[in-house]
Amino acid sequence: MGTTTIKWEEGKVIAFDDSVEHEAWNNSAFDRLVLIFDIWRPELTQTERDQITAIFDVVDNYR
Repeated sequence: MGTTTIKWEEGKVIAFDDSVEHEAWNNSAFDRLVLIFDIWRPELTQTERDQITAIFDVVDNYR
Protein backbone atom coordinates (compact mmCIF):
# COMPACT_ATOMS: atom_id res chain seq x y z
CA MET A 1 0.00 0.00 0.00
CA GLY A 2 1.22 3.48 -0.75
CA THR A 3 1.88 6.13 1.80
CA THR A 4 0.08 9.00 0.08
CA THR A 5 -3.11 10.39 1.60
CA ILE A 6 -5.33 12.57 -0.55
CA LYS A 7 -8.03 14.69 1.06
CA TRP A 8 -11.05 15.59 -1.02
CA GLU A 9 -11.83 19.28 -1.35
CA GLU A 10 -15.32 20.58 -2.07
CA GLY A 11 -15.78 21.37 -5.75
CA LYS A 12 -12.79 19.27 -6.80
CA VAL A 13 -12.50 15.80 -8.31
CA ILE A 14 -10.12 13.02 -7.30
CA ALA A 15 -9.10 10.40 -9.87
CA PHE A 16 -6.82 7.46 -9.13
CA ASP A 17 -5.86 4.02 -10.33
CA ASP A 18 -7.66 1.59 -8.03
CA SER A 19 -5.70 -1.41 -9.30
CA VAL A 20 -3.22 -0.36 -6.62
CA GLU A 21 -4.18 -1.53 -3.11
CA HIS A 22 -5.84 1.35 -1.31
CA GLU A 23 -8.28 2.36 1.40
CA ALA A 24 -10.94 5.06 1.43
CA TRP A 25 -12.80 6.66 4.30
CA ASN A 26 -15.79 8.93 4.59
CA ASN A 27 -15.59 10.33 8.09
CA SER A 28 -18.22 12.97 7.43
CA ALA A 29 -21.92 13.11 8.17
CA PHE A 30 -22.64 13.29 4.44
CA ASP A 31 -23.06 10.65 1.74
CA ARG A 32 -20.28 10.22 -0.79
CA LEU A 33 -20.88 9.43 -4.45
CA VAL A 34 -18.24 7.37 -6.26
CA LEU A 35 -18.16 7.01 -10.04
CA ILE A 36 -16.13 4.06 -11.28
CA PHE A 37 -14.86 3.90 -14.83
CA ASP A 38 -13.41 0.64 -16.10
CA ILE A 39 -10.61 1.54 -18.48
CA TRP A 40 -8.23 -1.01 -19.98
CA ARG A 41 -4.62 -0.56 -18.99
CA PRO A 42 -2.66 0.05 -22.20
CA GLU A 43 -0.03 -2.61 -21.46
CA LEU A 44 -2.59 -5.47 -21.48
CA THR A 45 -2.57 -7.68 -24.54
CA GLN A 46 -5.79 -8.58 -26.34
CA THR A 47 -5.51 -12.12 -24.95
CA GLU A 48 -5.29 -10.76 -21.39
CA ARG A 49 -8.28 -8.49 -22.00
CA ASP A 50 -10.27 -11.46 -23.33
CA GLN A 51 -9.37 -13.55 -20.27
CA ILE A 52 -10.33 -10.79 -17.84
CA THR A 53 -13.61 -10.25 -19.69
CA ALA A 54 -14.38 -13.98 -19.44
CA ILE A 55 -13.73 -13.93 -15.68
CA PHE A 56 -16.06 -10.96 -15.16
CA ASP A 57 -18.75 -12.60 -17.31
CA VAL A 58 -18.67 -15.66 -15.05
CA VAL A 59 -18.84 -13.51 -11.90
CA ASP A 60 -21.64 -11.33 -13.29
CA ASN A 61 -23.73 -14.39 -14.25
CA TYR A 62 -23.19 -16.30 -10.99
CA ARG A 63 -26.45 -16.85 -9.16
